[in-house]
Amino acid sequence: MFQKIEKTVGVSDFRTDLPAYLKRAKEKPLVITTARGGEPYVLLSADAYNKLVEEREDDIDASELTRLVKENKHKSKIAWR
Repeated sequence: MFQKIEKTVGVSDFRTDLPAYLKRAKEKPLVITTARGGEPYVLLSADAYNKLVEEREDDIDASELTRLVKENKHKSKIAWR
């Protein structure tokens, strides 16, 4: 399960110690901010990203199944689309 992001890192600090921050991103997501208050970015490992996508797909599938069951409450078979 994903956790809230605890620490943000400025882009200049990120550049200075890139290997250490990339290693840290394997453990948990990291927020990188720009110097002039620009938009923050989240860095996470490819494995963490794929897990996030799979969890979202599971949520969508569960919602679709719930909808189909409700629609077909009194039928013996569910029509899959």
